[in-house]
Amino acid sequence: MTATTGAAPARNRIDDACVRTLFRQLPNSFAAAGVVTAYMAATAAPFASAVTIGLWLAVQLSTQAMRGWLLLHYRRLGTDDSGRRRETAARLNTLYMLSAGLVWGATAFLFMDAAHPITVALTLCGLYGIAGGSVPGNAYRPVGLFLFIGAIFGLVMLRLALMGDRGYLVLGLASLAYAAILASFCRVQNREIREGFAIRFENERLVAALEVEKAEAEAARARAEQANLGKSQLLAAASHDLRQPLHALSLFAESLDSLALDTAARDVVARIQTNVAAMESLFNGLLDMSRLEAGVVRSRMAPMSLRSLFDRLSGYCDGLAEREGVDLRFRDTDLWVMGDAVLTEQICVNLLTNAIRYAPGGGVLVAARRRGGRVSIAVTDTGMGIAEDDQARIFDAFVQLGNPERDRGKGLGLGLAIARRLAALQESRIILETRPGRGSRFSFDLAPAKPAAEPVRVAAAPDLVAGLRLLVIDDDPAVRDSTGLLLRQWGVSVALAADVAEADRLIAGADPFDICLSDYRLPGILTGLDVIARLKGRRGAPRAFALLTGDMDSGLLEEADAAGIVIVHKPAQPARLRALLNHLAQA
Repeated sequence: MTATTGAAPARNRIDDACVRTLFRQLPNSFAAAGVVTAYMAATAAPFASAVTIGLWLAVQLSTQAMRGWLLLHYRRLGTDDSGRRRETAARLNTLYMLSAGLVWGATAFLFMDAAHPITVALTLCGLYGIAGGSVPGNAYRPVGLFLFIGAIFGLVMLRLALMGDRGYLVLGLASLAYAAILASFCRVQNREIREGFAIRFENERLVAALEVEKAEAEAARARAEQANLGKSQLLAAASHDLRQPLHALSLFAESLDSLALDTAARDVVARIQTNVAAMESLFNGLLDMSRLEAGVVRSRMAPMSLRSLFDRLSGYCDGLAEREGVDLRFRDTDLWVMGDAVLTEQICVNLLTNAIRYAPGGGVLVAARRRGGRVSIAVTDTGMGIAEDDQARIFDAFVQLGNPERDRGKGLGLGLAIARRLAALQESRIILETRPGRGSRFSFDLAPAKPAAEPVRVAAAPDLVAGLRLLVIDDDPAVRDSTGLLLRQWGVSVALAADVAEADRLIAGADPFDICLSDYRLPGILTGLDVIARLKGRRGAPRAFALLTGDMDSGLLEEADAAGIVIVHKPAQPARLRALLNHLAQA
């Protein structure tokens, strides 16, 4: 039932297309009919009377006029969804084909003369030509052709039979056979035409379906982009709002450690600090992954020294390696590469911490060498190696091997996933070479670069924190209180402000501050950078400024860099905060 219901509209559409094409072909038939009409009149002139030829021409012209009227009538129909008027026009054309066939067939009686056999040959040549030429144009509606050639060769057969000669009778039968062949050709051509229309309509249906799917896909993409924008906005808000209490908790924990506590209390503080550090690590990993997926991380390529990179990595990871009993070594190198210093350092830190965790009591080597016109940076460990089934999935987010208990101290399984994405931002990729039970090597490569001026290494500067005068601007009371409490324990004179107005009053009513630490998101329309720019112009303004913020927007990094303002992201560990103050004090 369903198939029949669906097939009927398809047949109707094909029928309608055939009728439209039939009428588009009609103008071509006027020329053919004119040529054959002239031929028939010219060849009949020596044998038939002028009156006979004239009357036949008059009738022939009237049928052609009828065809012309039918064509104009069809063109005036315009679009008709039902197709009924087109079908009526097609039926009128079929009636015309019958009348035209009778007019052409009449020439067998008018122009064929048994006394002049040449007239039979000449007339049949014209009729064979007009009949054969009508097949292509009428294959869209074969019934018209059948009536046309049936009328022509029916009259031809009758005329030849009446001549009473056996040879003419055979010629008449041959003419009927010719008509049958033309009808067969027309049927085959009609079938091919209808199949062609069916294929075209099916293609149009598929294209329309694809257009709908494309529109749906575009709409889905737009929704995804909107959702991604929302995700980025949520990420920015979460990055700030979630980091604030974590930053305050870290500073409060450090302040507790500075108090005179008994052994039991100090053990509790140590546990708090351990869990805060784990929370910071996990939180930073999640936000790093979210920022990468949101597409807000951009690489800034510049020449960088691998020797300086290895020195920094050694400072970061020596303590972890010592706790794990790992022999961590860096092979000295004078190579330079073109890369993003921050992203490259993060890749190496992630690979190193991963190697150290999975090679307890073993060794880890960090080295660089030229390979194929590139510089390969490799972290090799003597750990347990990675089974073949696990080698592909270790780069997926939240995958950890050898941590079934989900120990938070071992992270979330994001390190390698983040490293892979950071490498891709620098048009590189992480390559794994491993042998189970023997160890693993993780490497990535960067383009070589010409050496630039390397920073001069200086001895560690003295601690300049004690005695500093600081202005802290932050709208979060917990952050202000925790920062003030810790800094005072370090011997720093601290003034706390919740907004720019309060900061203005503090600057106006006190001795000049050495350093101003400001949050980025503050009440009102002014950001931390706006406040710093405003305070810089005040008399008695602090001598150094820095942003201490939980906002991770990449535009903020560029804006702060352009303004020459140091930026540190929350949660900032106390040691990092102290290093910042020493750096600003030296500057």
